[in-house]
Amino acid sequence: MTVVYGVVLTVLALIAFSTINAGIDLLMVNDGNIDPKYAAIVGFGILGLVHSIAIYFFTDDDAIAADGGWAELTIPDSATGFIRQEGYRVFSVGPVFAVFAAVSIFIWRAIAAVPGESGTVWGDYGSSPLPALIVFLACWSAVNIGFTFASCAEAFHRDLFALFVTILVAMAFVGLGITVGFLFLPAQSTGSALISVVIAFPVSLFALVGARAWAKVRVARWDAADPRQLQHLQPRWDGIDPSTPGSPYPGGPPFDMLRRGEKLLMHFKSERTPEPQLLIVTNQRVVRASILGSDRTFILDQTEPRQLSGVTSQRVGHDLMTTAHFHDRSDVQVVGGDPAQSRAFAVAVARLARTGKVRR
Repeated sequence: MTVVYGVVLTVLALIAFSTINAGIDLLMVNDGNIDPKYAAIVGFGILGLVHSIAIYFFTDDDAIAADGGWAELTIPDSATGFIRQEGYRVFSVGPVFAVFAAVSIFIWRAIAAVPGESGTVWGDYGSSPLPALIVFLACWSAVNIGFTFASCAEAFHRDLFALFVTILVAMAFVGLGITVGFLFLPAQSTGSALISVVIAFPVSLFALVGARAWAKVRVARWDAADPRQLQHLQPRWDGIDPSTPGSPYPGGPPFDMLRRGEKLLMHFKSERTPEPQLLIVTNQRVVRASILGSDRTFILDQTEPRQLSGVTSQRVGHDLMTTAHFHDRSDVQVVGGDPAQSRAFAVAVARLARTGKVRR
């Protein structure tokens, strides 16, 4: 869908440019006529707008498990859901949109009634590769800035709603500012525009990487601290209520969640919160669960073991993140726990995924 949206938005900008380039004022000001010299200004402004609000065109494809058909529990009450998506899906939006934008301007230039002054971004388009590079980096930077604000908004969406709304309002004003900046881009000198985007692009990219990583940690910490907030989204799995013990196994968590005939292969426990979380691997499923009280396992998320591709154990800031990765759905993770046990769990799962055997 990223490519589809990129094409559609680029075509809309091309239509707007072509209309004004033909001297037609769709707003019907001045008897419906408009100077074609404004075509590039309006076209660039539209590109700035759609790239700064690209988060609204981001599709959360992984929110539904491919084979299970039930809503992903790791995205409850989510504003965008995109902070839990695979990195390639998030970070590909900017360059994909930007490529279509930069290429489309060559079409504008070929049909332009007013070619622009030499030495400007618009005037040099087609005669030098620098203007295309400028547009590419500017559009990518606009997407990064919008996604950075969206990450911050997502981080506060559940517990600080007023701050969440404030960030969204700020994002709207910043998007407006980016749009205004793009309006002036066609007339800007190529050299000064290149310097601006060379500075803005890495700053925006690092800001997005940092904001997204921080937001993921904060959301995961909130999940771990208050798992009861997810109970209204608890799914049913094979007709069994996963919040109640499935078979008479003794020993408490995680054995109380086992069904008849199900065997526990391995598990990792995060003891950072009053209600610790577990990553559990059995012969029938992979589970993220929370321990309520002292003797009850409450399942937050689960999928089939064949979906499991591995587990990583890494530090994100001051937090230990143990993350289970899957082939056709988004990751699940728990925060905290013993680093040595986390690494051992990751190694054991990697061996299980590779060989189908558990190290005894």
